Amino acid sequence: MKGYVSMSELKLTQSNFSLYKNQKAFRIRKARQKINDNDVRVSDIFREDILLASKNLTDTAFKIYMYFMVNQNDFIGGLSKEDVIAKTGISESSYKRGIALLTEKGYLIYTKTFISDKDGTKAPLYDFIARPDLVSI
Repeated sequence: MKGYVSMSELKLTQSNFSLYKNQKAFRIRKARQKINDNDVRVSDIFREDILLASKNLTDTAFKIYMYFMVNQNDFIGGLSKEDVIAKTGISESSYKRGIALLTEKGYLIYTKTFISDKDGTKAPLYDFIARPDLVSI
């Protein structure tokens, strides 16, 4: 599995973010890309990941996928249903179906870990996996 570490090797980093009641936390996990002396555009780096997801997901789930993809690798934050809905233009029921599909297809994985924000509020941590086909659990 090139570029990823196994799920058992993932290390939780300390984050300075705020959680709200009933919010889940998420961490972005993208394959590490080596950029050498070749001229590689940033848009090329995750093109394969994005194209594969566009084939594997519904339009709504793909919008949520892209909501996650705009974040840097290893970013940890709170998942706000309201923010996703506002930024993607999907309905609440579409949000629920999209999250369920992302979970079913392995793009969102519950880590069985809880994370605390800067104020001590705890939330379950989910990993967003850009390419689930490259991850070994």
